Amino acid sequence: MIVLHTSAHGIPNVFRSRHWFRKLVWMAFVSFALCCALWQCTEMVLTYYSYPSHDKITLISSAKLKFPAITICNLNSVRLSSLNRSFAMFTSLQDSGLEMTHRRNRSHFWNSSTDFPEERIQYAAAFKKFASEFNQLSDEQKIEMGHDLEDMLIFCNFHGQECNTSFFSRFINYKFGNCYTFNSQKTTDQQGNLINMETLNITKAGFMYGLHLELFIQQIEYIRDMTHAAGIRLLIHDQSQMPFPEDEGVNIPPGAETDIGMMKVHIKRLKSPYESLCTEGEDVRNFYKDIYGAGYTREACKRTCAQQSIMENCGCRHWEFASPKELHYAKCNLSTPGIRNCVELYEFKFAHDDLNCHCPLQCTEELYELTVSGSQWPSTAFIENFSKELRDMGGQMNVIADDPTLIRDNLKVVVYFKQLNYELIEEEPSMTISEIDLISNMGGLVGLWVGFSVCTLAEFFELFIDVLLFLIRRCLRKAPPDMYRNPYLEKDLPGYISCKTTRI
Repeated sequence: MIVLHTSAHGIPNVFRSRHWFRKLVWMAFVSFALCCALWQCTEMVLTYYSYPSHDKITLISSAKLKFPAITICNLNSVRLSSLNRSFAMFTSLQDSGLEMTHRRNRSHFWNSSTDFPEERIQYAAAFKKFASEFNQLSDEQKIEMGHDLEDMLIFCNFHGQECNTSFFSRFINYKFGNCYTFNSQKTTDQQGNLINMETLNITKAGFMYGLHLELFIQQIEYIRDMTHAAGIRLLIHDQSQMPFPEDEGVNIPPGAETDIGMMKVHIKRLKSPYESLCTEGEDVRNFYKDIYGAGYTREACKRTCAQQSIMENCGCRHWEFASPKELHYAKCNLSTPGIRNCVELYEFKFAHDDLNCHCPLQCTEELYELTVSGSQWPSTAFIENFSKELRDMGGQMNVIADDPTLIRDNLKVVVYFKQLNYELIEEEPSMTISEIDLISNMGGLVGLWVGFSVCTLAEFFELFIDVLLFLIRRCLRKAPPDMYRNPYLEKDLPGYISCKTTRI
């Protein structure tokens, strides 16, 4: 029998054993080993095709690091002087009820027994009404009404070298108005003016080798009933990323020097079929790429999805989100009740992440861990010299140069790398073997448990062929006769000649 001569371990012992108890033990052991081999092979195959991954964290030392983009926005979006020159916007500010709403809310806080029907009107709703009117203006009008970097920038120094407004690009944010990005690596700003696009790198870490900015926030231009905080919004991000200062960043207060030490974290994810299912934005619509040339991010995708939902269902484009002009959708007018209710519905869904959007993570992402500290600036000893510098600059600086209180409206911010090392978080496949290696590993498991090899499979194939041939021969053999026949009856019997003898 072939099973007595197979190279598989254990199986021949089942048939060679003479005692029934030994046969039973060998059968149980061979069955157990076979089940273990099948179980482990199944687990290996399922694990392989689930494409598992793990995170690998590496601290990388570098002699040179690319400096990130720095976006700054004044917390006041519209200058008071420009608002006074615009009768329509001044009327809109009064109609929005910001001042009355603020007064009612405070009076209700101190005297809760007073019943005002208008108390249900919140400050946020009043501000939104004014913002809606403001964003109906053209981009040129909004730029003119916002803060200009030429008026705000007092001093700029990067890595020991002087910089100016040509190192900044401008974009419009619906909440903060004019925002400016240092080291954006764009060739032109939004108005088409050429800007400095040279790649800026850092070769030394520390406070002395970062970006030093001194800014005049123009608090004399703040709108009393709309802007309740003074300072700038600062956001550190990658050059290819679209900044969203309304959701990210830190506030820098006036009258202080704010030092921001940063540590770079670089993240790499794996594309499908691995679990993160990341993308570079190949098949995802991104309005921020169409308008600003920004790369794909999950947040940009969600905002694009929200804008598409509003355009498809409300018939207009919302001013909070980017939208290419070639789509020919008018801006949403929230004074119309039907449009306002529709827009508010999708704003609520966007805020609660309830939109049906396909927005996977980006495959490559750069984050910056920040350490923020501050001190009074300018100091009492330095304020006199600083006052002289402001007087020499002229313009609005003359107005504040002789008033120590107004001088405190200026601020200084320093952004620098704490060290040139950066953290690399990289997603790697947990199983890097190929399908051929998978078969080899399965062969090792089967060989470990039951001693199977390729030759053993050939033996079982031979056994299968022998059994198949045996069955075929048996089927082709003639059926046996129904009864035994006497062969002698089927032949002619020989004739016998009888002879008579006669006596003579």
